[in-house]
Amino acid sequence: MKDQNSIISNWENNETHPLVSIICTTFNHENFIKETLEGFLSQKTKFSFEIIIHDDASTDNTVSIINDFVSKYPLIITPIFQKENQYSKKEVNIWSDFTFPMTQGKYIALCEGDDYWIDELKLQKQVDFLENNLDYVITWTDFYTKKEAELIPNDFSSTLPAVYTIDFNTLFKPYCTYTLTSVFKKDAVDPLDYKKFRYSKDNTLYALALCNGKGAFLNFQGAVYRWHSGGIYSLQTPFLQRYSSYLNLKEIFENIPQSRTQNIKKVLRTLLKASAFEALKLRKNKELKNSKDHENAINEFLDEAGFSLKLKYLWRYIKSSI
Repeated sequence: MKDQNSIISNWENNETHPLVSIICTTFNHENFIKETLEGFLSQKTKFSFEIIIHDDASTDNTVSIINDFVSKYPLIITPIFQKENQYSKKEVNIWSDFTFPMTQGKYIALCEGDDYWIDELKLQKQVDFLENNLDYVITWTDFYTKKEAELIPNDFSSTLPAVYTIDFNTLFKPYCTYTLTSVFKKDAVDPLDYKKFRYSKDNTLYALALCNGKGAFLNFQGAVYRWHSGGIYSLQTPFLQRYSSYLNLKEIFENIPQSRTQNIKKVLRTLLKASAFEALKLRKNKELKNSKDHENAINEFLDEAGFSLKLKYLWRYIKSSI
C-alpha cells in the first residue's frame, strides 16, 4: 500500500479542493473496512481526491481500524464518528445531513464499508468520461458479487455495450446501477431534495441526477459487492426487499415527472407483483400479525391486476390459507 506522499505526488492539479470526494458509510464492518479503504487508497489518479468516512456508532473494532488509517493518511481521510446510531432515527438522513455537506469535490463517488474497489483506474476512467461527455452526470461500472470466498460475475460484459446510456427509459433494464460503483457530479443532486423523500434510497439519488443529464454504465469490472449475513439488505426478508423498492420507486414516479415513462411503469408493476406473491408466504407468520405492509401490497396488487392474474393470485391466496 502506497503511503500518503506517494499518492499525493501523482496528483497533477494544484487546486485548493479535491476533484473527487469519496463517501463511505460504515457500521460494524471490522472484517471488511480495511479492504474497502485500501481499495480507495490504491486508486491511481492524476487528480486529487478525499475520503469522507462516516461511522454510525459501531460497537466492534471498526473505529479503531479507521483511526489507524487516518493516522497514516490525515490529508486524505476525514472521519465522522457518531456517538449514537443515526440510521435508526427517522428524522435523520446520513447522506444529506452528514456526509454530503462535508464534500469538497466536483464529483462524488460512493461505496459502503463492506464493499470494495478492485480496479486501480476506476475513478480515473469514470471522471475522464464525465469530463469529456458533458451531457452525462453520473456513471456506474460492472462489478462482482462476493458470497463467502466466491466471486460471481454478472453477464453485462456480453449483454451490454462498452458504454450503455441510462435514462428513465432504460433505468433498471438491466439493474446495473449499484451504489458501490457510482460516480456523479455533485451539482446534479440537491441533498435537500433527496431528504424530502420518505422512502429515499440510492435509486432516489440516481433519479434526481438523471433529471439533469444522462447516466452511463461503463462496462468494466471496477468493484466487488459483498453479500454477507450482516448486510442491511441481506437481513431483510425477500418481501421487504421487493416492497421497499416498490415504495421507493413509486415515490420517485409520483414526485419526479421525468420518471413517468413506460419503462418505470413496467418496473413498478413487476415490483408490486413480486411483493404481493412474497406477502402470501408471510400470512401465517405470527411475528407479522401487526404489520400492514404485506396486506397493503396484496390489496394494491389486486386493485391493479388484470382478471386472469387476479384469479391466479386468489387461488394461491386460498392455498396459503389452508
